[in-house]
Parts: sequence; C-alpha cells; structure tokens
Amino acid sequence: MTEEELMNSKVSMAEKQYGPAPGIDLSKIKNTKAAKIEKEFKEKISTTKARKNKFCFMEDYQVKLPSNGIPYKDFDDDELANGEITIRPMSLADEEILGNKTYSKNGTIFSKLLDSCIVNNVNVKKLIPYDVFYLLYYLRKITYGEDYKFETTCPECGKKYEKTIDISEVEWEEIEDKAVRGIKTIKLPVSKFTLTIEAPTLGNEEEVVKISKKFEDSSDTILNYVVRTREILDDNGEPVNPDDYADFFEALPGKDRAEITKAFEKIEDLTVPVVKMTCPKCSAEDEASIPFTKDFFRY
Repeated sequence: MTEEELMNSKVSMAEKQYGPAPGIDLSKIKNTKAAKIEKEFKEKISTTKARKNKFCFMEDYQVKLPSNGIPYKDFDDDELANGEITIRPMSLADEEILGNKTYSKNGTIFSKLLDSCIVNNVNVKKLIPYDVFYLLYYLRKITYGEDYKFETTCPECGKKYEKTIDISEVEWEEIEDKAVRGIKTIKLPVSKFTLTIEAPTLGNEEEVVKISKKFEDSSDTILNYVVRTREILDDNGEPVNPDDYADFFEALPGKDRAEITKAFEKIEDLTVPVVKMTCPKCSAEDEASIPFTKDFFRY
C-alpha cells in the first residue's frame, strides 16, 4: 500500500467513526496571525480600561474636537477622523500623573493623562496641540468646575490681582477647511527635494526627547522636523537615509523652510484662546492667555 493509499484509508476510518470533517472556506481566512494580534491588542486595551474603571463614580462626556477630525483624515484611526472623543473626569490616580517626575522629565504628562481619561481607544499622541489643550480645558471643567481663579499682573501699573473666568465661556476656533490635512507631500522650491511630513502632534515632543541623545548637536526645532518626517526624496527620486534627516534640515534653505511652514500654517497658527482682563487699580484693559500652571487642575 502506498503512502497516499494509507492516508486515504486513515481518513476513511476516521469519517466512519466521527463523521465527515466540516468544510472550511479558505477564501474567508485573511492573515490569521495579524488578525489574532490585532484582536489581542484590542482585548488588552478594553480589559485595561475596564479594570481601571471597575469603580466608576463619574459619567462619560462625548467631546467634539475643534479640529473636527480634519487633520487626522490621513491617519489610520477612524475615531480621530470623526473628531469625536469620549472622556471622563479625572480620578485620584489621574491627579498623581500630574506630579510624576518621570513623566514630567520625558514630556509624557499630557499623553499619560489624556490616555487615562479618554474612554475610547484613541491614539492621543496623534492629536495636534490645539485639540490637546481643548481637551485639557474640557477635562478641567468636568473635573473641578467651570470657575478658574488665577493671579495675573497688570502690564501698565504692575499690580498683581486675581482673575476668575468661566472656562465654559472660552471660545475656541473650529477648523472647517477640508484642505487642512495632517500629512503633506511638499516639493521644495530650492533643493528640489520632495518631503512627506506630518503636522505637529502631541507625540512629537516625546519622540524628540527619545532621539535627542543620538543627535546631541541638533536643536529641538531640527529634531521636531525629523520626527515628523515620513520620507525625503532627492531630486532624482531616491530616498534619503533617515539617519541623515537632521543634516538635511540643518542645511535647508530659508525658502524651503518657509514652504514647510506655509503648508501647516492653518494648523500651527491656532493658539489657545485669550481672555479680557481689567486692572482693578488703573482700569487698564488687556488680553492674555489663561495661565496653564499646576494650579490649573485644582479647585
């Protein structure tokens, strides 16, 4: 009996004992290993969130980002692309994040805090700074209330006085221009190189800290460009080695630098809203940004 005949005989015996094997539609199997990894990752995240919120004393809030998700359309993150995030007020554990010296040193306080308070599985490191500050203000409001008291100094007479504002009344500009994207491919006018680069995000600062030791002679401005860059092609279409990105940006002509700035100006020009103040001593009127100190997250 051949090996094939022996195998068929064993299959026949098994079918007589247990019945025919169920059919398998191989066309429905898609990268099983990758699917398993993705499923395990999502289950891990969901389990972590559930465990952390075993005792839930606060309601969730659905937040619409001022960016409307427009800068995230090029990212593989549906929740961000929709511009909606579910967030809950800070807990005691979240407050301790603000005092963590390690997080402060490596610039991860905001990402740790938001990641802890955001309910859905959004990658907070992809958020542009404007959305980050909006969420921090929103988080302060739902955690400690709308009134925020801080000390300021009159620019005219130098008198220090306290100012109380209603955070809910602070007006934030919304991004409505559909052309504002988070990732741009730019043909540089002088060097003729082609640059694919993303808008500044919360995760950039952390990446700059990570690579700063490798590029000790480069400024934070240069390294910020480095971590935001997806690809650089020379004038022949050949890719530049990522290890040379810092050198590339250091040699970049001013006109090329201006082209990059122009590409993201609608995002980078967004600033934290200012509030109007009147000095109780000299009645001088002024506008200033709300001071973002450690007292911001307190009663």
